[in-house]
Amino acid sequence: MDKRAYLKLMEFPAKWQEYNLLPDEVIDQLLSTYTPGMESSSEHDRNSVFQWWLRRSPSKDLLLKLVELSFLDPDQVMAGDVRKHITRSDSFDHDVDLLIRRWSDEQVINIPSGIR
Repeated sequence: MDKRAYLKLMEFPAKWQEYNLLPDEVIDQLLSTYTPGMESSSEHDRNSVFQWWLRRSPSKDLLLKLVELSFLDPDQVMAGDVRKHITRSDSFDHDVDLLIRRWSDEQVINIPSGIR
């Protein structure tokens, strides 16, 4: 399987590629361990990439991108955990906090009223 097919199968939002945040060394490792059926828990692979970046003391600019990517992720339980890790980053500040709040508010607005 090539990288493009893997990223689609594992449901990586396109913004990951747009922001150039899919390091070959990480994706190649994940791809090398892929076995059919792993796509049913694809959030683990996406979480691995988030955590890879968070271990590198990301800049504020990178944190802002990770926040956006977390809200675009199809698994919001995993993404919520990622956001908790983002708030513990050394570069976390008021602007990053505001972005999390803004995206959170937008998500609540977009939830159908019968589910709220």
